[in-house]
Amino acid sequence: MIHQPPAGHGPEPGAEGPKPFFAALAAEGLALFLFIPLVLFLFLRQPLGPGWSVATGLAVMFGHRFVAGPWAAKFADARCLWCGRVGAAKAVEVLSGGRTWSMRACSAAHAARARRFLGFVSRFRLPIALGIFVPLAWLVAASFAAAFGHPLLPHPVNALAFRVVVAATVVVTSLAPLVPSAGAEAAVPARCPFPIHNLVLLGIGNTMWVFRVVGAWWLIDAWLRL
Repeated sequence: MIHQPPAGHGPEPGAEGPKPFFAALAAEGLALFLFIPLVLFLFLRQPLGPGWSVATGLAVMFGHRFVAGPWAAKFADARCLWCGRVGAAKAVEVLSGGRTWSMRACSAAHAARARRFLGFVSRFRLPIALGIFVPLAWLVAASFAAAFGHPLLPHPVNALAFRVVVAATVVVTSLAPLVPSAGAEAAVPARCPFPIHNLVLLGIGNTMWVFRVVGAWWLIDAWLRL
């Protein structure tokens, strides 16, 4: 773990602080984020076989929130919600998980982008949830069925279906900050219907770039397999 500055969780909003603290905080966020591709690797490649790979992936996925959630909450008021920079000054309140997160943004532009994204996710939470959790549920069920000797479909088919549907969902969602919204500047707390900690590990903007790049590659790869 990092050594924090002596007062609070970080430097005062807008202030410059020790660079080692900034770098260590960014490294911790990246390390926590990397558990997400680890889970995807276990689900899709299944190096331990279908049963153990998916069981391990589920354990990591559900356990991750008990580490990443407190970390995100601890530094919520020290990092930019959009880009992850330490020392952001503009207050941004977010309602997520039954609580209000007092977060920060580097600038009015970053605050507006974060609000625009969260507003989009809140409005379209049902199709987004269906686009992620339905293929996930199918992949998990099909993998356990295969582990017990009753395969529903070949794993490559299940994995391809998961990648196509999830990729299409996250690529469209990642473009939300580019869509103008009249309510993006409203002086009310933004809402996030999904766990906010997964988005703030890298910052929403950086996470959206990961979604665009990986999602685009999954779609291109699926097209090449046809």
